[in-house]
Amino acid sequence: VGAAEKAKGGEGGGFGALLEPRLLRLLCVVVALQALQQLSGINAVVYYTPTVLKEAGVPRLFASVGLDENAASLAATALAYAPRLPAMLATISLMDRLGRRSLLLRFIPLMALSHLALAASLLHMASASSALPAAAAVVALCGYGVAFSLSLGPIPNILTSELFPMRARAAAMSVSLAAQFVCNTAVGAGFPALRASLGSGGVFFAFAAVCAAGWLVTAVAVPETKGRALEDDGGEGKTKAS
Repeated sequence: VGAAEKAKGGEGGGFGALLEPRLLRLLCVVVALQALQQLSGINAVVYYTPTVLKEAGVPRLFASVGLDENAASLAATALAYAPRLPAMLATISLMDRLGRRSLLLRFIPLMALSHLALAASLLHMASASSALPAAAAVVALCGYGVAFSLSLGPIPNILTSELFPMRARAAAMSVSLAAQFVCNTAVGAGFPALRASLGSGGVFFAFAAVCAAGWLVTAVAVPETKGRALEDDGGEGKTKAS
């Protein structure tokens, strides 16, 4: 297959193809998206949601039903994650209707706002006399999970499969997933240290800043692939007429 494609297109395949200027530029885009996906804090949220919610005072919300701190944090975690499944199902339809780039531009700002709301809740918890910051933290995590499921969650992998021609697609996916894994590991391992040095509120402010950077990268560099079949030979963001 590789020889046939090389003969047809006059170019090689595999990792060597990623050094071609056009494909190298696209590779930088998808690697940046995979890094931003992880550096926006998704796995800090996934791994440490009960701890963060406990710090935000969530046990106060469930005190009336007799749940202890750990049980209350787990209940709030389940509540925060509940909207993600319908959001993931909605993504399938919305990507075809609105486009990949459009979803990123629409929902990355919601991710940033959710981080800001969560950071504010954590910072005001110490002086709060009500359960309002705790409720705001749960809502913020719900909003972040939904926005992530509609944007940076699935779209980087989908863009990688659609932006590259068949001869370079597997290599591009390997490199982009390697970047995702490295950043995933860095965030998961580094969050406790960052939380100890910056405080939870400071870390989530930093995640909001990463989301803002992700929106800028999308606005400047990410092409639209709506309507493109996997068999299309790459291109630079041009779409088929629909």
